[in-house]
Amino acid sequence: MQLSTVLSDEEQAAVDQGEAASFLLDHPLFLVAIEAVRTDCAEGILRSLPAAKAEREDAYHLSRAVSAVTVALENLSARGEAILATHEQQHLLPFPEEDGEGA
Repeated sequence: MQLSTVLSDEEQAAVDQGEAASFLLDHPLFLVAIEAVRTDCAEGILRSLPAAKAEREDAYHLSRAVSAVTVALENLSARGEAILATHEQQHLLPFPEEDGEGA
């Protein structure tokens, strides 16, 4: 079957963003960097002095920000995939077969 590939400009932009987000989420260096920041934040919280409330709060907020970035990328990726899936379901057309020839 052949997919009609006409997407609106907005849909295409969302698909492109989703692909870029997926690339980042699948990239080993990005994952290492995200985990390093999360680890630094956790260690900063655990090793801080009891009186260092502001430092713990900063580390906590940084950890939450990193998580928010990751969630935003996951959402962009899911949106692009959903657009493609919806488009495929709506525009799937049978591929014309030629007599006597295989695919």
